Amino acid sequence: MKHLLHLEKFMNVNYQVGSIDWSPIIQRMEPQGNCHLPAYPGDLKTVLLNHAGLAQHPQGEKAYQMAREIARLTTFSDAEITYWFSRIIELI
Repeated sequence: MKHLLHLEKFMNVNYQVGSIDWSPIIQRMEPQGNCHLPAYPGDLKTVLLNHAGLAQHPQGEKAYQMAREIARLTTFSDAEITYWFSRIIELI
């Protein structure tokens, strides 16, 4: 649970963006590496697309790739990718 404190800077405390609750994904993340950045223990892309209901949507892949590109500018962690993905899909 301690690792969730690191995630608070990436998403609001209740992990709700629009109508989607991202807490099931965020809560599975664990700190990894020397920097202890949160990482999802599986295929983050598939989980995000399915959780958002965009697995078959033509813009789903583009939203995920854009989230990765934005996250690459800073920590490039799974938590940050999730944060940006959750914001980008609000525009779809």
